[in-house]
Amino acid sequence: MKCQADKSGLSNRPVLWTDTTTGKMEVTRANLIMVSELRLTEAEQKMQELALHIKMKEELLKDLVRTGKDAQSVSRQYSLKITELEQEPEQTKMELDETQKRLQELESKDLTGIPEKAKLQKEFWKKMDAAKVKVQ
Repeated sequence: MKCQADKSGLSNRPVLWTDTTTGKMEVTRANLIMVSELRLTEAEQKMQELALHIKMKEELLKDLVRTGKDAQSVSRQYSLKITELEQEPEQTKMELDETQKRLQELESKDLTGIPEKAKLQKEFWKKMDAAKVKVQ
């Protein structure tokens, strides 16, 4: 008998044997088992590779979800900070207006030498300078 085999073991065709006396090609049970075992091994390897790829993709998805949640958290924090910063100039302006109003009231009374007036003037200019720095 003469053997004709697919060397790669990847063919879908079973290994054939040629009977030299009759010239007929036959497939033996042992050859079918061998081909089936090769196919089984290949399928198992492919399943392992697929399982590994699935696991890697699951890990990637977990990382993406975690990163997305982190990004949302940071976004919320920045949004709150922006809101605070947007309100700060308004609050500073209100404080300045109030201080200026009190200062004008004292100036209209024309009370020279009153310590409260000097204190308010000092406070007003201090707040003015601070407001200018914040605005810049």
